[in-house]
Amino acid sequence: MKRVYLQGFPNFDNYGTAMMGMITAQRLFDLFGGACIIHCDFLKSEDKEVSLRELSGVSDGAIQPYVPELRFGQKIGRKQLLGIAAKKRATHDADLIVVLGGDDISEYYDVRIWKQIANLWTLTRDAPTILLGQTLGPFDRRANLAAARLFFPGMHIFPRDRWCTGYLEDELGLTRRVQQSTDLAYADLPLQHRTDIRDSVLAANGLQPDGYATMIVSGLGSKYYTPDRNLFLERHAAMANAIMARPEMAGRKLCLLAHTFGIYGDEAENVRAVHQRLAPDVAQRTVLVTDQIMPTRARFVLGNGLFTVTGRMHPAVSTFQMGKPAISLAYSKKYEGVIGTMLGRSDLIIEANDAALWESGAIVDAVVARVGYAMENHDRLSAEIRAGVDAQKQTVDATFAAIRALV
Repeated sequence: MKRVYLQGFPNFDNYGTAMMGMITAQRLFDLFGGACIIHCDFLKSEDKEVSLRELSGVSDGAIQPYVPELRFGQKIGRKQLLGIAAKKRATHDADLIVVLGGDDISEYYDVRIWKQIANLWTLTRDAPTILLGQTLGPFDRRANLAAARLFFPGMHIFPRDRWCTGYLEDELGLTRRVQQSTDLAYADLPLQHRTDIRDSVLAANGLQPDGYATMIVSGLGSKYYTPDRNLFLERHAAMANAIMARPEMAGRKLCLLAHTFGIYGDEAENVRAVHQRLAPDVAQRTVLVTDQIMPTRARFVLGNGLFTVTGRMHPAVSTFQMGKPAISLAYSKKYEGVIGTMLGRSDLIIEANDAALWESGAIVDAVVARVGYAMENHDRLSAEIRAGVDAQKQTVDATFAAIRALV
């Protein structure tokens, strides 16, 4: 019986993070023929029960919660870090340790990320330690850069985009133990074959396939796009009004979907706030999905619309995964990496991390123009997206085959 410790799957409040956790847990369970226990760093005991409902054929005993010594985002002093490194860790009996990305290991969220990098390195004394689906860096601060160069060589790294792989090789000099991967959410979710779930969530929200467009109003708006929250919401309402005025949207609906909750950004509140700002005729044609419907159902909503406009990356990935175009309002390099270099869809990315775009209203014009491009080229884009996603699925398969070979 193999023991795998999975970090970076704390809850279901961020569907993007949860999708990566679900896919990894399912693949590992299947790779080991069910002869494994996967310890997940859930924050709450009920997250285990939710995970079992979102997985396929995974037994109750195969998923177990555990508490890591340090979580991403947790503040830590140097003495505390040394204490963690010296003691017997929760992972002492591991056969494999998998640390899921994102772009958590970067300076976007923690300017002193070197402490997190050092903590991850201490895991390597227990078992092969994998940084999976990561966009690492860039690191501008000397301490962070030094930690990356010193500690990354002891881990197995599977970057999720070519930009990151190039950065690791060219800037950090890493050539061993680095294998190109992709964003894990390009793979099918464990229950994605369940057409009954698809039909149920669409019917519950009054949606028909290709009968609507979806918009995600990011919970990170005031952090990355503009500090003026009211302006952020007003611009989204203006985007929605203009999109729904297009001839292609006649007789169709707009779906405002919450994709993150709690500490990741309360998008349910943003959905309600944008809805209040819509033109009356558009508001009447708008469906609000503010309940926490979980990743599988959220993907079915995203993938059955005509297109998506989103300020979060993983709603775009889910939309692409189901063969539809998504227009991303990017705030970091990860968009160009995951969507641009890996899927070849830089044409659907808008660099939106510029307050001047929001102040002038130019962001509305940019989104409406890109929606026009997506609609005028919908059939071609959808066919190219499906082919690109198929290639990404093969990369995910190769990634987990390589991971299996490490144990």
